[in-house]
Formats: sequence, structure tokens, C-alpha cells
Amino acid sequence: MHQQIISLQPSPELLEQFRAIMREELAAYVPPAPVVPDLPEYPTRQQTARKLQVSLVTLNAWAKPTDERPAVLLPVRVNGRVRYRRDDVLNLLQTNPKFKRR
Repeated sequence: MHQQIISLQPSPELLEQFRAIMREELAAYVPPAPVVPDLPEYPTRQQTARKLQVSLVTLNAWAKPTDERPAVLLPVRVNGRVRYRRDDVLNLLQTNPKFKRR
């Protein structure tokens, strides 16, 4: 039983055709536009509740840790008003399985 090792190398013409095709494709490539969230940097309670599709009462409950869980979404005070960090809201949307479908 003889085993043969076959080594194939593409011809220089084939390599040049491949390079030309790749150059054309890369020149025509337009990266997708970044997704800009529709929330301001510090959304209000109403904006946050609407985005998460929960009530204001739920937002209040999520701000307080319980024996079973830590606080879900911590509010911040901006000029005496309750706001949330956009990154925290978007992170909650992405990481929490309940919000995967929203």
C-alpha cells in the first residue's frame, strides 16, 4: 500500500485573477451604517419604560435589590431628575432573556 501525497499549487494566472476579483470586491464594499439607538444618553423614566415595555412601577421595583436578586437597573440623578444610562438600558435589552424578542 503506497500512499501518495499530492501537492497542488494554483497557477500564477489563477492567483492574479483571484487578486483582481478580491480588489474589485473590496473596492465596492460599503460597511453597514452603525446602529444608532433611539434613546438619548440619559433617557427619562417614561422613555426607559417604553423601550423596555414595562411600567413605571416595575422600573421602581428594579431599582431596589431584593433577597433574591440585585438591583436590575440603577437610576441616576441628573439635575434632581431620575434618569437611566442608555448603555445600561441597552445592555439589559441584550443580556436579559426576557427582552431578547423585543
